[in-house]
Amino acid sequence: MSLKNGCTRLLLVSYRREAFRRELVLFAEWFNDHRPHTSLGGRTPKEVYHAVKPAKRSPRFEPRDCWPRGSPCARPRTLIKGQPGVRLELKVKFYKGRKHLAIVTLTHAA
Repeated sequence: MSLKNGCTRLLLVSYRREAFRRELVLFAEWFNDHRPHTSLGGRTPKEVYHAVKPAKRSPRFEPRDCWPRGSPCARPRTLIKGQPGVRLELKVKFYKGRKHLAIVTLTHAA
């Protein structure tokens, strides 16, 4: 995803310098802090730069009922959080209210 395709082609940007600059800053923050990059092995630039444990290495939910706990999952191989067969809820938030900057998470459904 490029800045041109991911930001300036998806929304109308003001020609006012400060408004345009604000949109570019928000896009850069989202791109570096929240968007996993294939070229970085599914990590975000922030995770790489600050050498923090990537979110994708955290224990995962397993929605399949009969999946054996000890069985390996797809890469990265991580532990299962809770019991297999858990119901999940897909949550979509938007970075600073910008609809083109989605942050998608899976959570345990209540």
